Amino acid sequence: MTEAYEWDGDWSAIDSMSERESLEDELRRELCSSHIIYGIEAAAIGRRWRRDDVLFLLRDGRFAQVHLTRRAEANPRWPDTQIYASFEEWKSVPVEDR
Repeated sequence: MTEAYEWDGDWSAIDSMSERESLEDELRRELCSSHIIYGIEAAAIGRRWRRDDVLFLLRDGRFAQVHLTRRAEANPRWPDTQIYASFEEWKSVPVEDR
């Protein structure tokens, strides 16, 4: 799944199925019912080294960059999430800004 993407900066593919599942479980745990991606199937595909930033491929083909907080959230603002229409759109953001 992640081989098709070209990563840069301190971003890299998530190759471990157990890491992928762990990050997807953590995302579900953190989202409150009014969060922008609540209830949307999300597959963890990339991760920022030494950060809690994860890029998820959403069921509808969009991408969500999420900064995981490591706790269940009640405020829909958290975890902080940026939505992109495509991987190319996400990648067009300067690496220091994503």
